[in-house]
Amino acid sequence: MHTNTEKKSVFQNKAVVILLAVFCSILWGSAFPVLKITYREMSMAGDDLYGKILIAGIRFTLAGLLILVYAAVTMKEQLKIRTRRDFGRLLLLGLVQTSLNYFFFYTGVANTTASKGAIISSLSNFLVIILAHFIYRNDKLNRNKIWGILFGLLGVLIVNMGTGLDARFTFTGEGFMFISVATGVLASFMVKAYSSTMHPVLLSAYQLVLGGGVMLLAALFGNYEGLTLTPLAGGLLLYSALLSAVAFTLWYILLKYNKPGEITMFRFLIPVSGSLLSVIFLKEKLTLQVVLSLLAIIVGIILVNREVPGQKR
Repeated sequence: MHTNTEKKSVFQNKAVVILLAVFCSILWGSAFPVLKITYREMSMAGDDLYGKILIAGIRFTLAGLLILVYAAVTMKEQLKIRTRRDFGRLLLLGLVQTSLNYFFFYTGVANTTASKGAIISSLSNFLVIILAHFIYRNDKLNRNKIWGILFGLLGVLIVNMGTGLDARFTFTGEGFMFISVATGVLASFMVKAYSSTMHPVLLSAYQLVLGGGVMLLAALFGNYEGLTLTPLAGGLLLYSALLSAVAFTLWYILLKYNKPGEITMFRFLIPVSGSLLSVIFLKEKLTLQVVLSLLAIIVGIILVNREVPGQKR
């Protein structure tokens, strides 16, 4: 038992957890400007759903293969899927985390405003923290977490103020975004459960390969005559695969060793880091909204991870 605790201690160290969680959020945030530039380079229309599914399928499948290459060198015997049950779990996780989540996300975003999409997506963080209260005995809600969630949601609302918010609802738009949220939340708890018997690196690798493979099969129904692959687009596609490989693997490790209700709060940084990186790479204007949003989310993260006096962790 003592040995097991020592192994876990590195990824339970508060400073390490914060550093890795912020790093993952920045990586995922960088996907926003990277994909925008990739679509532009490839002359992809904004409503080309199959084109986006194709890019996502290539990105995630390649990401999974990169992790498997790394695992083959460093883990060897642990690389094997040992039982049919494990394969079934990996396939199910790939379908939920990658195939369904991103299908509903891309379709929903295409049929709603970007701001509404970002706000609805952020609800997954809120739901993971709430549901963790009922699923795990050591991940209960307290006043700090409730205030932290509110600051996180406030940050997402601020960064999207005045950018197309309205009360319109369509099933293939906002409805699909809510389904994407549901699959994302479900995947978080699946990873937490499956990582008790399977290594997080292999969970990440196989779900990306299997989920990305399903997306590539779906992409066969598209027409890509107008698309062009430039050297820049190819390089950015490789980068997006690398960021997915690194971010998913690190996040799965964090989920294995930490409380989902605490580390999930860091995902509120994703849309803000995406906005900040868009300022750098797409020359978009840095607004007061982005700065205030970042401050609100930082306050939320501090509150969620702050120990309540008298409460045992």
